[in-house]
Amino acid sequence: MNDPVMHARVADLYTRYSETLCDLKIADWPEYFTDICLYRVVSRPNHDRGQLIGPMFAENKGALKDRVVAIRETLVYSSRSLTHLVNGVRIVSSEESTLRTRSMLAVYQTLIDGTTQLQLVGRTFDAIDASGPELKFRERVVVFDTELLAGALVYPV
Repeated sequence: MNDPVMHARVADLYTRYSETLCDLKIADWPEYFTDICLYRVVSRPNHDRGQLIGPMFAENKGALKDRVVAIRETLVYSSRSLTHLVNGVRIVSSEESTLRTRSMLAVYQTLIDGTTQLQLVGRTFDAIDASGPELKFRERVVVFDTELLAGALVYPV
């Protein structure tokens, strides 16, 4: 796809998404998705074997909102800040109002004691709904490179 305006819109979506997570505006996170959506975080070994088991999974925006409530009200975890670095965002294909996109990412978390650690590195395989004025993720699959994560995955990726 050689539409520079659409490329800029997709890049902006990824940037705003990352900023929302880095700023810990977790209540805004589900608004980046369509009502019927798929969100999955899975290890590369499981992904390569076709096993869909991973630390996060949701099949609609309601499940994403449930995750927000769990983070805010029920989960017990150490305070932390996040930095999401996203690179290599590209549109792989376009079919009607759906864009298939990919990106590479690294997520760092800094715990309350000041220790920063690399939490995960990986890639995303996304489907973006481009039918409306605002781009939204219809599907977001985050594939992290390792079998295990460094620490608990509290916040979405």
